[in-house]
Parts: sequence; C-alpha cells; structure tokens
Amino acid sequence: MIRGVTDPVPWSDQMLARWEVSRFAVVPLSISLLVAPISWVILLLALSGGKRSAIMAVLLLIIWAVPVGLDQVRGWWLTRHPHASPRWLCAVRAAVGDAVFDDALEHLKILHADDPGYRIERAHLANAVQVAWNARRKGRQQAEGVRLDDAVRQA
Repeated sequence: MIRGVTDPVPWSDQMLARWEVSRFAVVPLSISLLVAPISWVILLLALSGGKRSAIMAVLLLIIWAVPVGLDQVRGWWLTRHPHASPRWLCAVRAAVGDAVFDDALEHLKILHADDPGYRIERAHLANAVQVAWNARRKGRQQAEGVRLDDAVRQA
C-alpha cells in the first residue's frame, strides 16, 4: 500500500489542500504590486509620526509580507513538484468531500481520456474541483428558479 493513502489526514494537510483548490489560491500580482508601495508610504509616514505608529506600520507590513512570501514559496514548490502525491490527493478528498472529489476526477478522465500515461497534476485537479463546484452551484441555482413550463401555466 502506498504510504499516506490509509493514514489519517492531518488538519494542516486538509487546510493546505483546501487553499490550493480554492479560488483564492493565487495572490494576484497586481494587488501585491499595489499594496507594497502603499505599505512603504504608510511605513515612512508612520516613522515620522512617532514610535507607536511606526510599530503599527511595521506590523501591518509584516502581516502583508508573510502571506505573500508564503504564497511565493508555495508557487516555487509547485513549479518543482507539479504532480499530485497520494497524500495530497487524500487531503483534497478530505477537504472538499467525496462527491466533489469524484466529480473532479471524472472531469479529468473526460479531459485526458486519450492519454493513457497522464499523471494528475495539482493545478489540473484544482481546476477540476472548481468545475465541480461551479456545476453544483449552477444546479442549486437552477433548482431555486422557476421552470418555463410552470411560468406559462401560471400566466
């Protein structure tokens, strides 16, 4: 048996997998490029304002820099290790649920049916999870709507 497949999934793995398949997994570069100069301006203004405001500005800069830095490290890691490991697949299954995970795998099977040597990539599975979530969301929205036949009968 492959190591990691039958082991219990740690919550840290689940949170990381949930982040990687979420819509918010990538910090847009435009936001980072916009926030960095603003943070430096706030820092420079705060340094001239007093010690307390300088400490607050440094803390705000750290609060911004740590997630962006971690996301950059994660991006570097994913470029070096693009394929999904069994441990990561178990974490994704635990994070999104069996039904969504199975729908995502079915989507990948449809897309890559002609390639028998295809290996699941993290980015491909993350995209497939988004497709599965969108299909479920659309189904819920359609279930809440009024059918055309019912609207015609009522009129």
